[in-house]
Amino acid sequence: MPNPRVVCAVWMSDNDILWRDYARTEIVENSIQPQFLCTVCFRQSDGFNQDTPLRFTVYDVREKMSLTSIPIGYAEIALGVIQDATCFRIPLRSTQGDCGFITIASWAPDTDKQMQPPPRSTTQVFEQQIKGHRRSQSLPSKLGVKLFVPFQGNIQKVFGNPKIHTYRLHSSMGGDISVHETMFESKLCFTIPQQLLTIWILREKELLQEISGMGELGGEWRRRQMDLLDKHLKLLKDYSQAKQNIQQIIKDEVTYFKRSSVKTDESLEFIPVNLHLQRMWCQNDTLNKTGVLDIITVGAFTRHAAKSKKSGGLIKLLQETKESPSKFEASTNCKVQAANDAVQAIKQLRKDIVEIMSQLLALAKMKNAKGMMPLCNEMISKTKTLLNIWEPNLVEEAFAFIEQHRILEEPDNVLMPMSPFRKITQQLNDLELKSPELEDFSTPIMAPPDLWPRAKTPTSNYSQKLTRSNSLTNLKLSPSLTFDIDVIHSLQHTVRTYNEQLQRQAKRKVCNDKKKTGENPFQSLPVNLSSNQDLDEDGFEFENLNDIESSTGSAGINIIDLDGSTKDIFKSTNSSSLSKPLYTFNKSSITNYVNYETANCSILSSYNVHFLDTKMMSTSPSANYYRPTEEPEPLDLTQLNIEASVMCLVSKIKFLCGRCGSPAIRLRHPKTSMKRIGFNNQTITPPDVVVNRNQLAKHECDNNPLKEINDNVEEIHSGNDNGSGNTLNLDLTQTIRGTDNQRLSTEKGNKFTDGLDLSRTTDWTSELRPSMRKLRHAMDGLLKTARLMHSVQRLQQDMRRISHNLEIMYRRDVCFSQSLTALISGLMAKLWGTEITENFIRMLSDLGPLAYFEGLLSLYGSETDMWGDMCIAIEDLLAVNFTLVRSNLASNDQNAIPLPRITGSRQSLHIQLPVPEHVYMLLPTKQMLNFKFTPVFFNIGINEKATLAETLGQTRDQHRSNWDNYIRLKQYYSRYRKLTLTVPETPSKHESHLPASQTLLNVLNLLEEQLKANVSKNVKILHLAEDACRLMSGLRFTLCKSAKDRTGMAVTLEQCRVLIQEFQLPAKNVPYVLATMRSEGTRMDNVFKNIDKRKYAFNLPQVVSLPVMYRPPVGAYGKAET
Repeated sequence: MPNPRVVCAVWMSDNDILWRDYARTEIVENSIQPQFLCTVCFRQSDGFNQDTPLRFTVYDVREKMSLTSIPIGYAEIALGVIQDATCFRIPLRSTQGDCGFITIASWAPDTDKQMQPPPRSTTQVFEQQIKGHRRSQSLPSKLGVKLFVPFQGNIQKVFGNPKIHTYRLHSSMGGDISVHETMFESKLCFTIPQQLLTIWILREKELLQEISGMGELGGEWRRRQMDLLDKHLKLLKDYSQAKQNIQQIIKDEVTYFKRSSVKTDESLEFIPVNLHLQRMWCQNDTLNKTGVLDIITVGAFTRHAAKSKKSGGLIKLLQETKESPSKFEASTNCKVQAANDAVQAIKQLRKDIVEIMSQLLALAKMKNAKGMMPLCNEMISKTKTLLNIWEPNLVEEAFAFIEQHRILEEPDNVLMPMSPFRKITQQLNDLELKSPELEDFSTPIMAPPDLWPRAKTPTSNYSQKLTRSNSLTNLKLSPSLTFDIDVIHSLQHTVRTYNEQLQRQAKRKVCNDKKKTGENPFQSLPVNLSSNQDLDEDGFEFENLNDIESSTGSAGINIIDLDGSTKDIFKSTNSSSLSKPLYTFNKSSITNYVNYETANCSILSSYNVHFLDTKMMSTSPSANYYRPTEEPEPLDLTQLNIEASVMCLVSKIKFLCGRCGSPAIRLRHPKTSMKRIGFNNQTITPPDVVVNRNQLAKHECDNNPLKEINDNVEEIHSGNDNGSGNTLNLDLTQTIRGTDNQRLSTEKGNKFTDGLDLSRTTDWTSELRPSMRKLRHAMDGLLKTARLMHSVQRLQQDMRRISHNLEIMYRRDVCFSQSLTALISGLMAKLWGTEITENFIRMLSDLGPLAYFEGLLSLYGSETDMWGDMCIAIEDLLAVNFTLVRSNLASNDQNAIPLPRITGSRQSLHIQLPVPEHVYMLLPTKQMLNFKFTPVFFNIGINEKATLAETLGQTRDQHRSNWDNYIRLKQYYSRYRKLTLTVPETPSKHESHLPASQTLLNVLNLLEEQLKANVSKNVKILHLAEDACRLMSGLRFTLCKSAKDRTGMAVTLEQCRVLIQEFQLPAKNVPYVLATMRSEGTRMDNVFKNIDKRKYAFNLPQVVSLPVMYRPPVGAYGKAET
């Protein structure tokens, strides 16, 4: 008996290969009348027409492992003949003559049906509506049953490069099951990691600016400071290099996935491995039911390129970090965490308050008093939070540290070169370490000033053009957009070399007390710094670099800093370790640079009008960080400025709204640890803003809006007011209505509204802008103090612990980038490629969707680390906030990709997901919809290493993790059953009846029983979790090491389980259907895309160790690189 297989070939007249294989069927063992499950789709996009010649060749496969086969016969026919005839029998020819026949049943699009929408992709032209036949041994004529093309929505906008396989299966009710199996590549595979890297790069720039903003420290603290700079420069270089690698891939490659064969490539470690969407569309013509099963298949979320010893993954590393720290380390870590939380909270509150002020300005322009008061109350609430998130002891400790250890002396000789630290921090400032995408909401447009202003000797060259450094000039040519990684590497090498020298000096100081070289803050860097330069025991011989600084004869542009000093923007960097200037300009850029200030006078003059416009403002280090030579502002003064500014603003708003008689506001509950003079048992009428006198002079020189402060801004009036306590009360004017007209009278003086006449106030915005401006600058001062406090606390940590924590952070970023990319891809497939119902939208808004990650990793060897990494990477998804927004893509733009936008920080990411118009119209409020995911992760090892792990008793952590995730799933179900979902009276073919609560509860009870049972390789846990996820409309993810072999077995098994449960596939046919999908389906295409071989990477012992339903068919596996 032969083992027949049919191969369909197409005639290619314009190719050297005349017949090209186009499709093939599965192998039917020992049959002379085989019935094949695989079907063939002839797509118009592939160049088919009615005259295209086809050849069907029947082979007898003698040996499956090597696919040794001999031809039995062939038949040739035109495509148009098959299309016109619904059932066609063709004789097979061979060298011996006729040897049998082949019967072909065909289905063509039904052109009479007009209700179906047009095909949504070029792969559906010949599939739009096909008619089926009832399968039997004699293949009778077909019946007039309507079968519809799979609904794909706009899936082609988010996914690409589809691989399609189709099947016709026999149902237990005598009908047919039409199955379309499709595998897509996610177009977001590279863009999501790129956006995350942008956020992390900006974070490293912030930390570098914080460290340099502390100023130059003396003694041991200087070495710690340089050590921190070195560590963060390395991270900045690594993140920047990874981002550049991804940008190069996007530019060069046409594929959208990372092959499993390059998973250990360190340059691509932020990209998930082998990310694909596996989609199965089914229709049972007897049940008149259709359904879609989407599964995201992806490799394990881990750092494959890590060369460290086996550590147990992130979950073990984080546990070891928390276990048994010393008392001092625990206290320091708590302080660092508190300081960092304060910085992040202030940034977010500052952003929220500025957005509220922007809305108030818009309402004031329209004189909409009704809408201003709710915003005013919200601003007061956020300001209260802003003023009460502080721990004053930490601030005082940071100020004392800076005052004790900062070096403030300047050399008497101005020709003496800068110290190495000052040169390095000046270069960091030249790199424009700012975060325009994260903090573009509250700081003025200003170029970074000279961090170390020094007196210049007069020169005879006055022909150079002078511009002011607080203009928009530097923003025109922002080098942060074209960041050079070589510059970071050179700067890091400079920092590391200087740090090594400090360490050698510290060692020599212990041995030799004759001279204290470690306390000399004014040393210079070497002129020629080479990485392979031989160093003597005394370190480097530093030379004077003033030749570079004094050579100003060439034509260039000097920038006048705010303190009057000048600096040349075209000179080389201060450190000659950089062989080239940080940034170069072409002639046209220089011309634009020179003429930029004149051409943009209108922008500068309109700054006061748009001082809250988030698009016009950029974050300047001078507005968000203390300069190294700047004295920190006392916290009492900063908080009092905020209080006064808010009260002044609220007073004016209430005056304009005619509500001066409303009660006074309470902004802050004073803390007992921060005692202020005159605040005990007294009521204080605060001024607009309280500032230092030297700051007043500086603001006047800068033409800052704060110059509008009254002369008596430093006066604090105290008075007795019973029951007031330690609060700041706002005395507002009260309104008294007369019999003839409305008259305003001030019963008690209020400096905020004195002199204002509502009847004469025509421009409300001009009355509010000064107070808003003062509030914004006061909040900037609070953020400066927070960042200074954070940097001081970090500096006092143990350096080895910091290095360890940064390594864990980098690994966690790698894993999180992969998990978030997979999650966003799965959700975008749901929103853009399926029919969204009102029930799903209600679940998003009231509960948030479920995401089930199914792992097949073994807790033995390297996969133990992968499992530990995945636990943390999936857990981190809990902190991500999602928002649905309307997509702005043009309907006729087929190449446009709806890209999600990621903002926020590591601790709080916010992702805006664009949705098509028909989905946006389903949103309940026609506004943005916010939600979070509930991820669950169940893992069961199935290969031979899992057998070893169970034998050695290494699966205890896996059982504990599975149980914890079951508890989370049960809690999600308890919230899910409380949703008021709509139950259709007559369910459509696309949306069946909602699952009975009892059915879902039974599944969860069975899952609990299986978790308690001590069964080897208990894959029933995975199957029951799949059922629960599907019943609650969750997203599905399947993962193994490479998402290729074990994942292929699991995905095909889940597809068959769905066909059994919902589409009446007979259980006796499952082994045959499984073997067909695994050998001829999209999962074999996935293997070929990754390793260029059509063989699953299993050997015979590995196949035997797999559970029976997870074993590949004979001939589909062999020795291959995984």
